[in-house]
Amino acid sequence: MGTEGNPVKAVRDEVIDSFEHSAEIYGLNRSYGRLYGILFFAGGPVSLDELVEESGYAKSTVSTAMKQMEQLHLVYRRSVPGEGKKAFYEAESHFWRVVQEFLRREVQHEIRIMTETLESAEADLEAIDDEAEHDLERIRSLKQTYDQSQALLDVLTSASVDDLDDLVERLRRD
Repeated sequence: MGTEGNPVKAVRDEVIDSFEHSAEIYGLNRSYGRLYGILFFAGGPVSLDELVEESGYAKSTVSTAMKQMEQLHLVYRRSVPGEGKKAFYEAESHFWRVVQEFLRREVQHEIRIMTETLESAEADLEAIDDEAEHDLERIRSLKQTYDQSQALLDVLTSASVDDLDDLVERLRRD
């Protein structure tokens, strides 16, 4: 049955199409968005074989996509009792968790690298005479920005969605 006779399927297809566009925005293949959308609406674990059948993609494409999306915390591999080692997947439906994992993994790594480099540069420049004062001030200013970024990152990665909603509401009132 086409989407004309099934308004729910038509809406799902529209949302899945947007997931495909979102995947492209973040540098992923459109197939990732389609597969995520299938899982999002499934409401429970879906086998790799079912994803292949539903999406029309090759099993290798689906398998590769699931591994990558699992690393991105977009999907989770699940086991289903009585199904042996068969792979099943579920979509992460709480996007804040995906964002928090990205912040922990990627942004935290960048902050750590820059902070270590800036601390080393600051120590090196402090050992040089007044000739380095301009650079030392710039390094200290940038280091302060990274320290503030770390503090913000700590809040964002440890707070629940409800905590952040409360914080945003308080900030809006102020």
